Amino acid sequence: MPHRLICGIFAVVVFIFCLLPQAHATRFLDTLRPTPQTDALYITMLFHKMAGYQPDFDLWVKSSEEYQRTPNPQKTAYMNERLDVFYDYYTRVSPEDPIVVHIDMRLEPYNAEAGGFPISGMNHEVFFRYTHQGGHFAVIPTNIEEYKVYRMSLSEMQRRAPGFNTERGGTVTLHFHMTPHSINTQSPAMLSNIPHWMLAAEIYEVQLWSQGSRRPLWVWNKAESRYHEE
Repeated sequence: MPHRLICGIFAVVVFIFCLLPQAHATRFLDTLRPTPQTDALYITMLFHKMAGYQPDFDLWVKSSEEYQRTPNPQKTAYMNERLDVFYDYYTRVSPEDPIVVHIDMRLEPYNAEAGGFPISGMNHEVFFRYTHQGGHFAVIPTNIEEYKVYRMSLSEMQRRAPGFNTERGGTVTLHFHMTPHSINTQSPAMLSNIPHWMLAAEIYEVQLWSQGSRRPLWVWNKAESRYHEE
């Protein structure tokens, strides 16, 4: 076989193999859908479960507006129905399941020295607050500073988000997927002059979406230690 033909075949094979990871990543992003955010009820249940004691569900029901509006002859039936819901929910809550938060943050212009786009406000002071039945809880992402810069080239960003102003920056929506690992049951911490029970969680995946979660641009899963590129 002529040398020139061999070289040509080799070049085609290399080109195809280079395209495979990109094609796989494109399909991954095309099929990605936003995971619903974790709500305050779940966080309250999770905190109690990690603390090892069950909430006072009777008090929850009796203090609700729905219970107060229910006619007296129907209160017992309503109470039993809501208690069944709460007990079932509490049984299914697990620290193995992720906490998911969507938050809008500012993506700064491309920084060549940083090798990507810095995120404003991505520091150890960030927390996510929840309120349920008069209780206040705060989820603390303990490793958030690992995600201060989204390391993608300027050309990649222009290709993935052609409407994004890379010179001035802009708002994007971040989806944090976190694993809860510890709580503080000794005393609540004062945050904005309100006592919050603290729940620490480690970020294991961050999804970068265009503003409003319209289009996924980038995903980093810590367990896989790799980027999903489009």
